[in-house]
Amino acid sequence: FGRGRPGGGKHSLTLFLRCPYFPPGESDNKNQPTMTGLFRKSIISRSITTNRSSADPFIWSSSSLDPYLNLSIEEYLFRNVNVNNPILFMYRNRKSVIIGRNQNPWQETNLSELKRQDIRIVRRRSGGGTVYHDEGNTNYSIMMSRERFDRSTNTRIVSRAIQEMGIPKVDITDRYDVCVNNQKVQTSITQFIYLLDKELNDQLLGSQNIVDSKAVGSVRSPVTSLIKNSPPNDTQKEVNHVQFMNTLSREFSRHYYPDSDVCSSEPQVLDETELQSNPIIQTGYEELKSWNWIYGQTPQFTRRIEVKIDSQKNQIPVEVTYKNGVISGTKINLASYSSSLKQKISESFPIGKPIDF
Repeated sequence: FGRGRPGGGKHSLTLFLRCPYFPPGESDNKNQPTMTGLFRKSIISRSITTNRSSADPFIWSSSSLDPYLNLSIEEYLFRNVNVNNPILFMYRNRKSVIIGRNQNPWQETNLSELKRQDIRIVRRRSGGGTVYHDEGNTNYSIMMSRERFDRSTNTRIVSRAIQEMGIPKVDITDRYDVCVNNQKVQTSITQFIYLLDKELNDQLLGSQNIVDSKAVGSVRSPVTSLIKNSPPNDTQKEVNHVQFMNTLSREFSRHYYPDSDVCSSEPQVLDETELQSNPIIQTGYEELKSWNWIYGQTPQFTRRIEVKIDSQKNQIPVEVTYKNGVISGTKINLASYSSSLKQKISESFPIGKPIDF
């Protein structure tokens, strides 16, 4: 998908690729080396806004696990950094379900279950399907000018990075998915997928009584993890978040910055505190967390509800239409019922009332 820069003239295309290397819910903290001392310290004002040599790699990672903040950083980089220089940005999120811009959270997820488990729901600014994130999932974004962008090239970079970690049988599909042993470990969100895992059925099982929706639906896709396919007893090629970032950084630099004198085997870490003090990032952060963005952006849909009124033995089907997260209309077949009953049902679904299921 492509997005144009404000002001016409310049255009860029961003492809977001996700590579889960641990099963959802499984942490790599036990074996992962500490982040302290692994990366050279960088400050956002120096890393992003200072004029840099065009030969220096534009590779960053976030120290935050906040999904709202990381997606705001992603948007900031896309909108404010010169995309004539290819950009690689990597991050992890704490437990969260990320839906596409044009999706319906009631259709894609079980909101009550997410709330019970304290799992955040986040609506991206870009399209695509629903994915589950946790600390066993590495997310990376590749950004560059539309003229330079080539999905096949970027997918091969990822494939080489995975092979560099000692994982065999890496293939690329005609849709630019990276597969290990014929199962996806990376996919583009433009293909409307989300991770399918038996432990996620409760969280990703949406409402079954939606009868009509203008939202983009997700397509379930089975996946595997890199750690399940890593070489046994090979301590030199341990698969973890840090190793994956460093390996991908190296492959990205070799391809896009072959003349750079800067060591690029490690991304520059963007400091969370300074990121939060950036007014543009903070504005985007607050918007992504808001009810109006998460729920109010939901495309129009209709839900069938069975209503039981007082002593009525039979339930009355009511079709309630929602737009921008609030009730916009109802459809009730009450030809054989009294006007007072019609009035009572209508009052139960007032126009403008926010969705409460």
